[in-house]
Amino acid sequence: MMKTTQTPLNKEEQRRLNQIVQQLLDSNDSVEFRQPVDYKALNLHDYITIVKKPMDLGTVQRKLNSNTYKTVEECLDDIQLIWDNCKLYNGSQSWITKLAEKLERLFKKNVRNYLPLVNLPQLVPKYKDAGADVFQEEPQDQVSYNDKVEFSNNLKQLAPEQIGLIVHMIQNTSPNAFVEIEGEKYQIIVDYIEYEAFLKCQKQIQTWIAGDSINKKVKI
Repeated sequence: MMKTTQTPLNKEEQRRLNQIVQQLLDSNDSVEFRQPVDYKALNLHDYITIVKKPMDLGTVQRKLNSNTYKTVEECLDDIQLIWDNCKLYNGSQSWITKLAEKLERLFKKNVRNYLPLVNLPQLVPKYKDAGADVFQEEPQDQVSYNDKVEFSNNLKQLAPEQIGLIVHMIQNTSPNAFVEIEGEKYQIIVDYIEYEAFLKCQKQIQTWIAGDSINKKVKI
């Protein structure tokens, strides 16, 4: 993964990373991810040929506590690798992939809460085709970085009523895009907005701005 910046791992960052890992370990959904995959006992003979770098939460915790990681991103990449390995080997429809995706959402939410200034890993996983010995990209609609920045900047220009309408649109389709940050205050995580909902909101905001309807009463 290419990164523009790396965050040195100091004691405070290490403490926060330990909190993130511990919350994942404490989750009832993480049982299958707490130790290395015992592919020999499970007769998964092709596991090490498909998964090039196995990873698990226990290993991450040990590396973290032994000061193996030199940057925050190294640790986050290893955690992300756990979910990506699972998706790669088991395919998009597997029950264990569903668990990995659930834990991945928890992981990213906690990173944003504990390490808001650190960029999340942005790996695009590959999934094993359940019907053949081939691999394919999971179809994904992607919102560009520039579109995300434009969306965030345009949102700040809206009147309170218009922001309320956009929030309502997002809540109906992408409830995971909201993270509680303080009391009843919430932060919108653009990355978690469903693609079609993002396009609809973006189009509506651009219509308001182009039509100079800011601060006017509008309907969607």
